[in-house]
Amino acid sequence: MLPFLQLLSLTQKLLLILPYLQSPQTFSHVCAALSKLHVQYSIHASPESSGPPFSLYDYLREELLSTDFDSHQELKWERVSNWLAVPVALEKIIGFGFVLCFDSFLFSFTILPIRFTLALVRLVKNLLGFCSPPLPPSQKADLLRALLLVLSIVVLVPLTDASKIYHTIRGQDTIKLYVIFNALEIADRLCAAIGQDILDCLFSRSTLEPLSHRIPVTSNTFRPFVYFVLALIYVVTHTLVMVYQLIALNVAVNSYDNALLTLLVSNQFVEIKGSVFKKFEKDNLFQIACADIVERFTLALMLTIVAFRNLVELTIAEIDPSEGIVLPKSFGWWKGNNVLWTISSPVLTVMASETLVDWLKHAFITKFNHIRVSVYERYIDVLCRDLASASAFGRRARKHNYVDQSPLVARRLGFASLPLAVLALLVGTQSFALIFSMGSSETSWSEWSIYTLSQTDIIHYLEWAIMAALFWLCAVVVKIILGVNLLSYATRRRAGVEEREEADKINDFGRDPIGEGKEEQRYNKELKTLLDDARDDVSPVAEIGERPLGLKKTKGKRERVKLEDLTRYTMIKRIF
Repeated sequence: MLPFLQLLSLTQKLLLILPYLQSPQTFSHVCAALSKLHVQYSIHASPESSGPPFSLYDYLREELLSTDFDSHQELKWERVSNWLAVPVALEKIIGFGFVLCFDSFLFSFTILPIRFTLALVRLVKNLLGFCSPPLPPSQKADLLRALLLVLSIVVLVPLTDASKIYHTIRGQDTIKLYVIFNALEIADRLCAAIGQDILDCLFSRSTLEPLSHRIPVTSNTFRPFVYFVLALIYVVTHTLVMVYQLIALNVAVNSYDNALLTLLVSNQFVEIKGSVFKKFEKDNLFQIACADIVERFTLALMLTIVAFRNLVELTIAEIDPSEGIVLPKSFGWWKGNNVLWTISSPVLTVMASETLVDWLKHAFITKFNHIRVSVYERYIDVLCRDLASASAFGRRARKHNYVDQSPLVARRLGFASLPLAVLALLVGTQSFALIFSMGSSETSWSEWSIYTLSQTDIIHYLEWAIMAALFWLCAVVVKIILGVNLLSYATRRRAGVEEREEADKINDFGRDPIGEGKEEQRYNKELKTLLDDARDDVSPVAEIGERPLGLKKTKGKRERVKLEDLTRYTMIKRIF
């Protein structure tokens, strides 16, 4: 205890004389005095080391006059540069995937009606007895796909009163809306997961080939009808979930305070907590990237529909924002005369927060799991290969069991194009019905018929029909241009696939950490061996659900626990 008190007294005196240590001569005299007076308090090294003991003076001189830097700090720039490069690489693959989803989405409105018309003409010729070959499975799939769209809209029209759903969701408490947002998101993912399998079963060759009047009726003949009913139930259910998602998003955007919009943005940031602090490999990261692509496109489409509906309602009501009309606070950070900016400001806020969340999530996943940013180029190569193989040129060399002519890459991404197409048609028809009912004469929409129309209304509707036809032709041209450019881009990327695949081997399992030298890696391995000591493990008890002491190992691995020895709280990988 006495040496400790003397050392404490010495420290206090040293603090008192520190302001007077201005010159190097005074400092050296004081350090020499400290070395002579307190040599008895020398700190000796460990018995294993052969170095001489160092005194308090040596320690103080090392702390004050050392100029060496840690050699490991020079290697950390690689980790920082990889972290900073993630947003650019991520936006590259998300932008490419966004265009792929848009191309698949346009297929249902542009190419599918043409294919349906061709298949219907051929079917009518077969039914009328003309000498024409039977329908191939691809045209049967086109007929079933169009029939799914029409029947889903017919079923959903009486179930989706937008006004009732809007006010029902708006009347809920904030905590209930938080639960609604999460429940709808989970339901959307579950429906997309099972729906893809159902549609693949319906559009497979083995299902559609027996569907012909020239083939005798067997048990396989009724299988397409069962799959069609299941597909119809799936499309209706998934579209209904998306309708509630859309209206809940509309309620959050149109809230008269920023509470619901803040809730929506904060719900996006919760995704970081559930994804970042886990161990991932590059195959898991590819699944996350595919999910982010689909989520970004779906959110952009829903926000566009919300903005369009708000624009229609504001236009019909003839609201001028400059007149001091009470609008939601989320409609812009300041009042202005630009109606488009007033409507688009909450949409841009939600999209910006979603983009920022994706950047942070992928940046920290790659940082914690030591994944190089070059892996995103390999992801694009995989999507390009699927795109090229799904085209007419790729199918010559590779034949699939599925006859669905939508891009194969949409199946890779898990993109549900049918429910989104039904959602767009459903909301679009409701919005245009509102415009027509407000723009026509005093006749209500429920009493509308062609005999109650005046000449002015007929001309008005003809103008809208011509505009709709021109808009459809423009969509067809956009779809063709997108398809040609996507196919050419996928073909051009084939040249450097081998080089990028070879360069991406640094991201394989057992890869070296980013920004760690050989010495640091060796030190970390030694540290793991010190922490992983068998003497720290509790001896297992030979009871039910526990591993017995004499459990054998197979090829260096322990045997799996048998089901007879498994209990509710036996630790395998995690306890559910």
